[in-house]
Formats: sequence, structure tokens, C-alpha cells
Amino acid sequence: MNEYTAVFWDWNGTLIDDVDYNIDCINQLIGKMGRKAIDKREYLDAFGFPVVNFYKKLGFEFDNESYVKVADQYIATYNAHADELPLRKGVKEALAVYADKGLKQFILTASEKKIVEHGLMSRGIEKYFTEVLGLDNFLAKGKTEIARAYLAEHPQIGKCVMIGDTLHDLDTARELGMDCILMKGGHSSDEKLLQAGAPVVDHPNETYRYVLPTGRGYRKSAVDLSFVSKYKSFYDDLKNTNKTEDW
Repeated sequence: MNEYTAVFWDWNGTLIDDVDYNIDCINQLIGKMGRKAIDKREYLDAFGFPVVNFYKKLGFEFDNESYVKVADQYIATYNAHADELPLRKGVKEALAVYADKGLKQFILTASEKKIVEHGLMSRGIEKYFTEVLGLDNFLAKGKTEIARAYLAEHPQIGKCVMIGDTLHDLDTARELGMDCILMKGGHSSDEKLLQAGAPVVDHPNETYRYVLPTGRGYRKSAVDLSFVSKYKSFYDDLKNTNKTEDW
């Protein structure tokens, strides 16, 4: 078992449950352009990076339509209700477990850094992360380059694993020399993930078997506090019946 010292999380589709919402945003954009809406299957089959190629698969022709304009419209639509999006089920537990085990945690995302930082704070999970590695503007390219530069400046981070929901996350991890775990239910179809050659899980807590030496997400602090609470209640009951005078 590899002794990992850090976990790099993707944001969209991995920590935050935004796939259906993203499809709605894309369809609003497509509708304004007079194009036919896409369903979830079409979206999962087409989605990928760079994002401009994804738009081209949907029929956008940027010789006639400005990519900057399309991207700006999408971001405005997405951000309108982004704070209402939930975390994926089990995310808070997984973040707490890895923090309890002493692993540093990072977000590595193709989204804008400031927006993700705001999203972390609005959901009360910013305390779990050492750094958000994101883009400095909506049209920036290359989260791989951002991570490579950061790791070069912080070699003490040690052995890292990436957890993401797309083949782009896997490609990024490989370029950075990291292992990768792919999670279903994000922005890629299950078929794509299962054919990628990396471990694939359904739920954040299933990543423990690949990340932790024990393969389990046991949290000492939570269990110990529970034991203390139960013991105190037992002791108080005995004391109330005058059976603890000699203790």
C-alpha cells in the first residue's frame, strides 16, 4: 500500500453535485442559439477538455460565434445559482477522515480559483484544504501546469493521489506523476471511466481502500469521544445509585 501524504480533489462533479445543473445551463445557452437541447447521455458522451472542443461537439462554430461570448454567458448562467448546489453525498465524511489521518488536501480544478474558494466557505468545508489550485480567469488553460508549478515549489508535499470524475483528471494525474481514483456520478459516463485503467468508485468513502494503509476510514477522534460520552453516562448512573462511593 502506498503511503500517501496528500489528496488532490477535483471540484465540479467530484466534490460538488452539479452535473444536472450544468446540463440545464448548457441547454439554456443552446436554446438562445436556436439549437436543440441535449439530454444527460449526450452530455456525458460529449463532455471533455479543452472545453472549446466540447462546445464544438455541440454544434457551435466559433468562426461565426465568439467563444469568449459563449463562455461568458455560460459562466453567468452557472454562477446565478451555484451556491445552491449540494456537495456530493459522503464528501464531508471523506474530507474529515483524511484530515483526521493527517493527509493534506488540495483542490485542483479548471474552475476559477476565487469562485471555488467562495464555494468552500459557503459550504463550511474550507478548513479541510491547504490550497485551492484553480484558474485565474474563466478562459485560462491548464490546471496541469498550475499543479506542476505548485508541486515544484512545495516538494515536501510528498506522495499524492488525485480523485476526480473525468478522464481529464486521470490524464492530469498521470502527467503529474500521481495515482488517480475516478468517481462515478460526475461529468463522465461510467463506460468511459471503467475503460480508463484506473480504480473506479461509486462513493467518496470507497476511496479509503486505495488511499489509506488500512483501507478503512476509521476516525479515532469521533469514536473516542463517543466512548467517553457513553462511559460518563454509565458512571453517572452508578453514582446516582450510590454504587460508586469506593471508586
